[in-house]
Amino acid sequence: MACCYIGLGFRLWPFPGPQDRPREHRPHAAENGGRHRMRTKLVRVLAAVLAAGLLAGCGGKPQDTYQKKPAASTEPELAGPLKIGQIPTIDCLPFWVAESKDYYRQQGVQVELVRFNSAAERDAALAGGQIDGTLTDIMSAVTLYSNGTPVQITSINLGATIEEGPFAIVSAPGSGITDPEQLKGVEIAISTNTIIHYVTEKLLLENGFKPEEIKLISIPQIPLRFENLMSGNVKAATLPEPLLSLAVHKGGTVVLSDAEAKRNYSQSVIVFREEAVREKAEAIRRFFVAYNKAVADIAAEPEAYKELLATEANLPPEIKDSWKVITFSPAQPPGRTEVEDVVEWLLEKGIVSKRVTYEEIVDTTLLPQGQ
Repeated sequence: MACCYIGLGFRLWPFPGPQDRPREHRPHAAENGGRHRMRTKLVRVLAAVLAAGLLAGCGGKPQDTYQKKPAASTEPELAGPLKIGQIPTIDCLPFWVAESKDYYRQQGVQVELVRFNSAAERDAALAGGQIDGTLTDIMSAVTLYSNGTPVQITSINLGATIEEGPFAIVSAPGSGITDPEQLKGVEIAISTNTIIHYVTEKLLLENGFKPEEIKLISIPQIPLRFENLMSGNVKAATLPEPLLSLAVHKGGTVVLSDAEAKRNYSQSVIVFREEAVREKAEAIRRFFVAYNKAVADIAAEPEAYKELLATEANLPPEIKDSWKVITFSPAQPPGRTEVEDVVEWLLEKGIVSKRVTYEEIVDTTLLPQGQ
């Protein structure tokens, strides 16, 4: 029996050909040719119908069956963006290390570090929503919150341990002041109603000073305060690093340091606007993973990041070679005592009028799991 096939390569069914029939039943040539033409026509019709069905099953476009799908991107989808404000000081080192090592992108978060020249400029940007978060201190965070800027403290940056304290009361070269007792009744240059003011009072009270024995003079600009100390216009001043180390290099004497206090009074913290906490929580979590990787790198090899710190924080050339890079603790929330003591001090000074609770100002949900 002969078999007929349609043009698509599918066997349709067998048709008995003339050679398969008994000789006596075979048709004449004309009859056979006519039947052959009919059979051919039928096969073509069926082939067309079958082809149309196959095309319909493929969406009507045969080329779609073989169209290559675009390759999946190997880049992680970036959460964010997060805009984080900072004044370029030594506290910022983990941010810079994470940026230089591409840790933010590796963790799938887009981070933009926005620099400011002053705390006032930075706080205005945070209040106006131009940035999502910033590096600041507990006092500034509480003050911002009390004045209507909804912020949340998410982690300590520097000051989780006493050794991380970056402030000290320094006496002027040639003043002869080397002992805390000698500071009684002596004007100490500070910036009023700031973390410098708070640290200065706490260090003196901790060392047995009575409130009336504490004499303070306000010189808000840190460079000007430093110059007045070096020239002897003031006998003592409270300074942050790196000007603290520069003052010692130029003959000043550290009289009291919060790195040697009973506890650290000068914790810097990372805060985010409440809006960012709600809408960019995953981005903030990924940021802290990158941040912690940078902290671990600094702890493992501090001196490897001296050049980066010197460039970004403008370390004075006189102390660059002798500067010892400060290490940081992994991201962690501030303690309740540290926050509540600052709130109490702000209330006593009349800087804020309403008590802010720890639960209101601190968010502990955004740090990496296991912390």
